[in-house]
Amino acid sequence: MSNGNLAVQRFMAVIKGVCQKTGHPMPPHLTPLAEGHAIPEPPPLEEALETAGLALDDAQSACLFANIVNLTINDGRVRDRSLVKLAAETLRLDRESARDVQEALEARLQPNAFRDDDEWALFCAVLLAMAAADEEVTQSETAYLQRFVPNLGHIEAGKRLLSEKADTLDEEVARLSSRQKRFLTTHAIGMMLIDGEYKGTEAELLESLSEQMSLAQYDQDRLMKGMYALYNVSVLA
Repeated sequence: MSNGNLAVQRFMAVIKGVCQKTGHPMPPHLTPLAEGHAIPEPPPLEEALETAGLALDDAQSACLFANIVNLTINDGRVRDRSLVKLAAETLRLDRESARDVQEALEARLQPNAFRDDDEWALFCAVLLAMAAADEEVTQSETAYLQRFVPNLGHIEAGKRLLSEKADTLDEEVARLSSRQKRFLTTHAIGMMLIDGEYKGTEAELLESLSEQMSLAQYDQDRLMKGMYALYNVSVLA
């Protein structure tokens, strides 16, 4: 068995165990890994974590940790702190890095960060702009947006807003609350990373968005750290 296949099996054994423990479905960005390899039923979760900690390199461990955290969040908060603590220790993450990842992923899954139709239209308009920044909207980007909006009608409203009032979006995002800005930023990063590409035009748009919202560089870096770790599954190739 190649080292790459072994790493995927160790990684997915833990993910399957966490899904079983938390009741969360397999996240779409991990589905290709599950489909591309024969993943046996996982051993007890603590054992699977220990095995993964010995087998995975630092980048793979960081990706696994982020995905564990993602699967323990309900209503915007980690609900299994003992599992997250065990994972951080077993996978060799220092306390600061583990905290940054957790806070970024909690910011991404805040319930009701956007409330009314106009706010959701703005959310969709920004993410649609991010998807189009590289001049190609992929199926994974479309699926990402559909997954995180409560009503698909918001996407159509976002398209209209982007078409008719693109020049006023800067003013609109500047008026968002701190919680909404962090929520929007994590999803803009998610849209940038979900297709496996990371292009300069997308990074420039993200930087412009952060400036419009007066988001501190420290916050931007921390949100990027968590989101990048979550979607950095290419380290398992």
